[in-house]
Amino acid sequence: MKKSAFTLAEVLITLGIIGVVAALTLPALMADYRAKELEVRFKKAQSVIWNIHQRMIADYGSVYGTFIQKDVIMTDNESEKALRYKYIEAFMKYVNGGKICTWGNAILSCMNKSNPVDYKTYDGKNTAHLTADAVTDRVVVAPDGITIFFGNTEYRNNRIYVDTNGALKGPNRLGFDLFALDVDANDKIIPPKAFGGGGDDLVTDSDETGTTADCSIKQTGNKYNGFGCTIYAMLDKNPDNPDVSYWKNLPK
Repeated sequence: MKKSAFTLAEVLITLGIIGVVAALTLPALMADYRAKELEVRFKKAQSVIWNIHQRMIADYGSVYGTFIQKDVIMTDNESEKALRYKYIEAFMKYVNGGKICTWGNAILSCMNKSNPVDYKTYDGKNTAHLTADAVTDRVVVAPDGITIFFGNTEYRNNRIYVDTNGALKGPNRLGFDLFALDVDANDKIIPPKAFGGGGDDLVTDSDETGTTADCSIKQTGNKYNGFGCTIYAMLDKNPDNPDVSYWKNLPK
C-alpha cells in the first residue's frame, strides 16, 4: 500500500514549530557567540600590551621610571607631557603596521578618514569619561583594529586604555570592548585602582556617585562606570554576582 505524503497543513505546522524553536534558541546562541568573541579579543589585546611592555623593559630598562615618573601629576606639566609623547612614540615602534590617529569630539581620525566613536559606560546609560583623561592627539591603532589610548599626564599618567576590537566594530562600551590597565611603580601591568575622584577615591560631582573604578549595573549615574571592569574580566567573575561568569552575563 502506497504511503501518503505529508499534507500541506502538516508541513506548515512542522515549519512553524521549527521557527518557534529557532526564535527561542538563536538569540541565546548569538549572545553566547558575541560574548566569546569579546572575551577572546580582550585576552588578545591584553597579551599584545603585556608583550610590548616586556619588550620595552628589555630595551629601555624600565617603563615606569623611564617614561612614567608619577601616577597622577594634577597639573598640565610640559616636561611630563613631552615624556608622555616619547612613551607613545616608543610604544608605537612595537606595533607592526600600526598608525597614529587622533580622537576628539567623539571623532576618530586616521589617515584622512574620520568616523564617529562614542564610548559608553558599562551599564550603557552614559558617555564614558575618557576624553578628559586620555591623550587625544596620539592614539595607536594596530592593523587588526586594536586601538590604544594613553592616559594624559594630568590625571592618568600611568594608564593605558584599549579598545579590543577597534572603534568601528563596537559595541564601544566599557567592560565589553574598552578596558583600562595601569603600569605600577614595579613595572607591572595591573587592573586600575580608584584614584583621583575626590576624597576616598569617590566621584563627588553633584550628578553622579561611585568611584573612578566602578563596574556595576547599579552605578547608572557614574560616567566612570566600567573602568574597574578589567579585574572581573580577567577572573571571569560578574561584579554584581561573583558566582556567575563575567562574559556570559554582560549587561543588556
